[in-house]
Amino acid sequence: MFEDLRGYLSYLEEREQLLRVSEEVDPKYEIAAGIRKTSDVCGPALLFESIKGFAGWRVLGGLFATRKLVALGLGVSEEQLLERYLTLEEKRIPPEMVQTGPVKEICWRGDEIDLFRLPMVTHSEKDVGPYITIGAQIGKDPDTGIRNVSIHRMLLLGKDRLSLWAPADHHLGRMILKAEERGRGLEVATAVGVEPAIIIGSQAKVPFGVDEFHVAGGLRGAPVKLVKCETIDVEAPAASEIVIEGVTLPGERVADGPYGEYPGTYSESKQSPVLKVTAITMRQNPIYQTALTGLPVTENHTLIEYANAAVIYREAKKIVPEVKAVHVTPGGTFRHHAVVAIKKRHEEEARNVILALLSLGIGLKQVTVVDEDIDVYDPVDVEWALSTRMQPDRDIIIIPRIACSTLDPSVPKPRTTAAWGVDATMPMGERERFEKIKVPGVEKVKYL
Repeated sequence: MFEDLRGYLSYLEEREQLLRVSEEVDPKYEIAAGIRKTSDVCGPALLFESIKGFAGWRVLGGLFATRKLVALGLGVSEEQLLERYLTLEEKRIPPEMVQTGPVKEICWRGDEIDLFRLPMVTHSEKDVGPYITIGAQIGKDPDTGIRNVSIHRMLLLGKDRLSLWAPADHHLGRMILKAEERGRGLEVATAVGVEPAIIIGSQAKVPFGVDEFHVAGGLRGAPVKLVKCETIDVEAPAASEIVIEGVTLPGERVADGPYGEYPGTYSESKQSPVLKVTAITMRQNPIYQTALTGLPVTENHTLIEYANAAVIYREAKKIVPEVKAVHVTPGGTFRHHAVVAIKKRHEEEARNVILALLSLGIGLKQVTVVDEDIDVYDPVDVEWALSTRMQPDRDIIIIPRIACSTLDPSVPKPRTTAAWGVDATMPMGERERFEKIKVPGVEKVKYL
């Protein structure tokens, strides 16, 4: 695959999927506005080459703004994305330790540390400040020493302070709490500007205790090269553009938010752990990378879409072996609504699928199950199934109060939601009444 982010950018540029922006842009809103625009028009990734107030810096945005860009990062077509995500966990290659790497070319320690010298971006109108939004956080489980790689937002608090919004039910959040129970902070490295396999691998829905660098190695077909950090006992990608080293401060919390989140609404201010920065290393002429979160579709959504679809597909297949298709919908933020097409062999199989998927806790609020003749990617076809194959009093299941990883603003309390499922499949004994009308010979028409 790609040795580093720069190699991937060259690959994208050759395919006209990278646009260099030479005009000066302000990191407050203007960079995010460009990412919002390119996301809306399914455009290319953007490399901003003139940043107001940050001479010599470049900022990359929208690297995963479209499914096409995600597919290019995996080396597959868009049609193969679900299949590729389904195999993410099957082939794992452990990382390789190396003595040094490009990320060691510059090192700030002590009084040199100044996060205000990095071109951090303020994205949305009501965001409380500039955030790191696509840094890959690397921490180690205090019990086992096994690494975790994940992505969590970080609010700029001071020259050497960042928030680290990692909820307790996420792997990194759990590790922070484990360290605090021992009366100490968790050492965390944040790698900004890494090759796509690392970012995509970090989003794989693997169990707690699986090192996502192994997943990334399987994706790229070769080990991820890691170097030891300067001030903490953590390893980070050797070819990162920037690595921010730090340790969380036990028991210290800070207000984080409002922040424009993936549902397309602002999250409220929350109490977040605080990270004290102990060193910053980087390449010469580093590229700072940012990512936009907001109304669907942004790169936050494209990165999670097929990771969630793969989990849903596997779970549904345990219930009904003949799962034909799965779609997590854009309007459902690629988290809250799944449409599943099955070939059912028992009248109530759709209900089993609904109950199994809603219990996953990954953010699903609605599950719609349809027959195999329905195109799950076509909202008109799905709505037609709802209109002609479903009766609300018989085919809707409503479940109050389940634990659920969600930022849905309608929930009654954090990480809790009601959920519902719709069985929009045909009754098995009377399928002829529900069949679609067909006009023979449409495929033979050549004059249109």
